[in-house]
Amino acid sequence: MQKASDYFKQFEQWLAKADANSLDAFINQYEYLVRHLVELTNQFSNITSLDTEQNMYMTPSEKTPVQTKLAVINLENAKQDEFYVCYQRDDFIVKDVSFSKECGLIWNTEKRAIEGMPTESGEVIVSFLLEDGTTVQSTLFINPNPKKLWNNIPSDPQSRFWKPDNASHKMDTPQGTLIAARQRGRSHAHKGTCCDDDFALAYHQPTGIHFLAVADGAGSAEFSREGSKVAVNAAKEKVIELLNLPEKSYKAFPEFLTEESLKFVTQGVFNNAVQAAFLAQQKTATDAAIELKSLSCTLLLAFTLPLNDNRWFTACYWIGDGASAIFSPAQAEVKILGEVDAGQYSGETQFLTSNEANSDQIIKRIYTDIRDYPPLLMLMTDGVSDPKFQTDAQLQNPEKWQQFWVELNEPLVNKEAEKALEEWLDFFSKGEHDDRTLAMFIPSSIYTEIRNNKEQSVGTISQTIEDKIDGVVEADSIAKEVVNISAEATACIESESKEALQEKISNISLDEISVSQIKITLVKASDQGGVA
Repeated sequence: MQKASDYFKQFEQWLAKADANSLDAFINQYEYLVRHLVELTNQFSNITSLDTEQNMYMTPSEKTPVQTKLAVINLENAKQDEFYVCYQRDDFIVKDVSFSKECGLIWNTEKRAIEGMPTESGEVIVSFLLEDGTTVQSTLFINPNPKKLWNNIPSDPQSRFWKPDNASHKMDTPQGTLIAARQRGRSHAHKGTCCDDDFALAYHQPTGIHFLAVADGAGSAEFSREGSKVAVNAAKEKVIELLNLPEKSYKAFPEFLTEESLKFVTQGVFNNAVQAAFLAQQKTATDAAIELKSLSCTLLLAFTLPLNDNRWFTACYWIGDGASAIFSPAQAEVKILGEVDAGQYSGETQFLTSNEANSDQIIKRIYTDIRDYPPLLMLMTDGVSDPKFQTDAQLQNPEKWQQFWVELNEPLVNKEAEKALEEWLDFFSKGEHDDRTLAMFIPSSIYTEIRNNKEQSVGTISQTIEDKIDGVVEADSIAKEVVNISAEATACIESESKEALQEKISNISLDEISVSQIKITLVKASDQGGVA
């Protein structure tokens, strides 16, 4: 059994650590006990001899009431910018609640709950006025929104080899859509430095070749942002140049139907493209009087085209990290077109060098695919593959690719899909703040399917809401049973007539509705691309 002295030591330790707010809360909660303790302390200080037994026992001047039951209210931690609700316990009744500062939370008397969207982070003292007139205080901890801990400082346009922080591009072809975007990582945005990633797209109409390239500049290389840009553009230009040469066989690519002929012409394309990328970096280094190593980057090149026998041929060259793959949503199958170059240490990889730019090394890195239907082809830097797939083993997991594709459906069905994709790449993933680049060829059949799925989902949502209105279901029930409706639509339900709400629904455009396999959420167009 603990001695009184042990309890007193614990009290001393608490006093030493407690801040002003905690002390005030303690005094308000235990006013009589504090007054009694002070009185005893004063009496004890007047004792002249501790040997007299009567001096060891003092009776307080007034009787201290015994509190038979003290209300203790513990609040779960909240998160900034995430909806919070905490319901009152049944063993006491709260008449009112106040907060030590404005924080976006309110006391909902009808629900008997604290609720709202916390706008601030930190500690908030919450005071509860109970039915018996006593006040109980509790501390609510609001954890900060991790995204708001990062600065977003624009890069300096006057800096050497400057390029825009973000970029995107989209082009439609008779067979599908080429689309790509890059997003500066938070690690760069926090310091105001440039994005090191880059991409390039091209379509060659006579052959039907769709070309994609992505590159990730080495973080340790001072001007890798220029190295990645030079590499992808030089590779793209060389491929188009080869396809336009009248005296060469590249222009007849769709006519090559045997494995041997396809292998031969593919090696020729990638040999020229990769070497052109490296030579362009060499020229840049010489012209700018900088070290070639300062332009280091990874490089992923791919092309796909329809052959004359209606099959589709795809080829990929891959050096470094990131990922290149063909994903089949209908079959839930994935084929990885290469191997990740993982170094001895975390984040270490292989970059394009003079040794890697020789023909023997290039050929080793070429992967091909032939199938009876157009492929959904994806290339990405590790800023995308690392947070979405975590490990190299997960790159082989079709379920991970299915989840990834479902996420991509939302930006891809937007009217400005390339800009929506650019914004989507700003998703937040703890510990993953690298630059992000994603390039894709999406066959027309697949693009049409995801658009149709969205239109069908929108029709189902609208009909469900109208059915609920006709049934005179309360606004809260609609929100819980059907969809989470934006603040604007919710206000309409609560304050306007049925006709006004139906008009509101009819005015909702397809781009104002976000659809996923897990949940369906109505959001305002102005909110799109906000919280990732």
